[in-house]
Amino acid sequence: MKFANPEMFYLLILLPLLALLFVRLNKSASKRMEKFASQMLLQRLIIGVDKKIILIKFSIFLAALAVLIVALARPQFGVEPRQVKRVGVDIMVLLDTSLSMAAEDIAPNRLTKAKKEIERLADRLEGNRMGLMLFAGESAVESPLTLDISTFKMFLNSITLNSIPVGGTDISGALKKGIGSFAASKARSKVILLITDGEDNEGNPVELAEEAAEQKVKIYTVGLGRETGVPIPVRDSNGKLMHYKKDINGETVLTKQNSKTLEDMARITGGLFVSSRGGLFDIEPVIESIQSLEKSNITSASLTMYIDRFQSLLGLALVLVFAEFFIVPKEKFISR
Repeated sequence: MKFANPEMFYLLILLPLLALLFVRLNKSASKRMEKFASQMLLQRLIIGVDKKIILIKFSIFLAALAVLIVALARPQFGVEPRQVKRVGVDIMVLLDTSLSMAAEDIAPNRLTKAKKEIERLADRLEGNRMGLMLFAGESAVESPLTLDISTFKMFLNSITLNSIPVGGTDISGALKKGIGSFAASKARSKVILLITDGEDNEGNPVELAEEAAEQKVKIYTVGLGRETGVPIPVRDSNGKLMHYKKDINGETVLTKQNSKTLEDMARITGGLFVSSRGGLFDIEPVIESIQSLEKSNITSASLTMYIDRFQSLLGLALVLVFAEFFIVPKEKFISR
């Protein structure tokens, strides 16, 4: 079970606020009446309504509102396979999770900002197949090429600097796996989106870029970080800064962007190189370029869809509203 719009649950804060307002209004009304006459005289003069019925009506109203909010969150459970028509591009995202991605020359740090921009790219390019691969000293596929963007983003959000335990930055190994991920692809346009600072390369990624060009795979590269060195913070589990990374000689390690290699890979394959400037990083040029690529007409693709179950909740909310409307407080006549 999952909720398609979980942000709607924030509206639940209205329930205690409305309850508090209800209590205060009732107390305020009672105080105003007490100023008008004594309690004994009020009991003899006032024709009132049953306060218990008013409380029941208000409780039903709050219940209806709560059910409506849950319905707006779109609960989904149970799945069904669907055949989905697709016209688009195949995109494999290669994300660097090495320790240098903890550098804070891009706020709040390189990795966190990269994840946010990838999520924006996924939202804008929905309808294209996307996959996700992580790399540091070795690489691993987190999500194969898929149309299910919600699953893609679930894997993306779970990524940390410890996702790949082996240190280093093996861009060549990641590129080799990335190129191989298109083996069964029938898309006319195949894209590798490489997001890294490009530092401490192992192997020769430029040679892999030439291989990608032969297989008609475009490499888009995003260079993170400044070209002047910045230290790498080491934080505890609570996010508190402990120290900055040092080398075996006790000197503070500085990390900087290696833009030359990244630019060469993009140029060789006909892709695009984007670099962070002045601590800023915007993936918009990549999105626009990919949108302009030739798209493929794929007959169909099997996609598992969650089934919406909010309809019965809307019905229940409607029943509660009608019930509240037709409950009429009876007047209580006080004899003189």
